[in-house]
Amino acid sequence: MPSTKQPHQPSVNGTASGRIKQHKGSRKKSKLVSLIPLLCGIAALAVIIHTDPALLHWEKAWPELVRPLLRMLIYLAIGLAVGLIIEGAGWAPFLARLARPLTRWGKLGQTAGAAFATAFFSGTAANTMLMEAMQDGRISQDELRASYLVNTGLPVFLLHLPTTFFIVVPMTRTAGIIYLTLNGMAALARTMVLLAWSRNRLKHCTQEAATASGRQSVKLDLQRVASLFRRRFARIILFTAPVYFLIYALTQAGVFEALRMAAAKGVSWGFLPVEAASVIIFAVAAEFTSGIAAAGALLDAGALTTAQTVTALVLGTIAATPIRALRHQLPSHAGIFTPRLGFMLLLQSQFLRIASLLLATGCYLLFAA
Repeated sequence: MPSTKQPHQPSVNGTASGRIKQHKGSRKKSKLVSLIPLLCGIAALAVIIHTDPALLHWEKAWPELVRPLLRMLIYLAIGLAVGLIIEGAGWAPFLARLARPLTRWGKLGQTAGAAFATAFFSGTAANTMLMEAMQDGRISQDELRASYLVNTGLPVFLLHLPTTFFIVVPMTRTAGIIYLTLNGMAALARTMVLLAWSRNRLKHCTQEAATASGRQSVKLDLQRVASLFRRRFARIILFTAPVYFLIYALTQAGVFEALRMAAAKGVSWGFLPVEAASVIIFAVAAEFTSGIAAAGALLDAGALTTAQTVTALVLGTIAATPIRALRHQLPSHAGIFTPRLGFMLLLQSQFLRIASLLLATGCYLLFAA
C-alpha cells in the first residue's frame, strides 16, 4: 500500500513564522521611529518653558527659528527635486560616467557614481539620490554609507572651496594657503581610502546595484516625480522641523555655547602660545570668520609664526566643526535619511574628517620642523 505520509512542513512553517516575526519587529521599529518627532517637540517645549517662554513669541521665534527653518526646508526641497529629476529623467548614467574612473575602481555602482558627481554641486541632492536608491532596493545600506562618506571628502571640499578661499587667503596669506591645502589633502585621502575600502567590501552588492540601476527608464514621468516629492518631502518636514526645534531650544538654553567653550579650553592647553589659543577660542566660540580674522591680525603683528597659525586654525576647525555639524546638519540628515542612520553617518563623517586632518597636519608639522 503506498505511503500517505505528508511531506515534511516545518521549514515552510518556520519560514512563515520568521516572516511574521520579522514583520512585527519592523512594525514595532517603525512605531518607535514615528515617536521621534513627538519626543523632540515635547523635549524642545520643556527646555524652552524652563529657560524662557518668551522664546516662543513671534518677534523672537521668527528671526531665530521660523525663518532659518523655512530657509533650510527650501534648500532641502530644491535638493530633493533635483535628485528626483536626475533619477526620473535617466541622467544618472551620464553623471555616473563622469565619475566612472574613480567609482569603477572603488566598485561602486551607477547610482553611487551619479551621487558622487552630483555632490560636487549639491550635497542634498546627492544624499536624496542615495536614500531613494536604498529604499527602492537598488543599493544596500553598506553602499549608501560608503557613497555618503566618499562624497563628504573631495566633493564637499571643492564645493565650499570658492567661499572659504576668498575668506581665508586674503586674511592669512601663506598660512591660509597651507591650511586649505591640508584640508584638501585630508579630503582627498578620505575619498581614496574609502574607495579602497568599498573596493574590497562591496564587490557583490555593487554588481547587483549596477544591474538594478541599468533597468531604469530614461523617460521623465513628472507625475511620478511629483508624487515621490510630496511623499519624501512630507517625511523630511516631519523629522527635520522637530529636530530643528529641539536644536533651537538647546541653543537658547546655552548647551552648545557650553560645549563650544569646553572644546575651546580643551584644545588650547599645551604646546601653543596664548595668542594661538585665542585664535582657537575665537574660531570655536564665535564663528569661523572670527578665528580667521584673529589669526590674520596676530600673524601681521608677528605674534604667531606661519606654522603656529596653521596649527591654531586646524585645531579651531577640529574643535568647532563637529558642534556646528550637530547644530546645522543633524536636522536635515534626520529628514533625508532616518534619524538613526543620519546621526550615525554624521558622526562617522566627522570622525573621519578629524582623523584625516590631524594626519595631514602632523605630516606638515614634521616637514616644517
